[in-house]
Amino acid sequence: MEFDWAGSTAFVIDRDTGEKLKACIFVPTLPCSQLSYAEATTSMNLPSWITVHHQ
Repeated sequence: MEFDWAGSTAFVIDRDTGEKLKACIFVPTLPCSQLSYAEATTSMNLPSWITVHHQ
């Protein structure tokens, strides 16, 4: 499996507050099948890295 944070930071809108929030996109890919998964987090810190690897 290959994985990393992808490209530039994206943004999402909080539905409750209308606030524009930073979204870092994490993308793991299985190289032989080319299957990918994407998940947004609010940062690229260690707790986020651990969270996206344990779901």
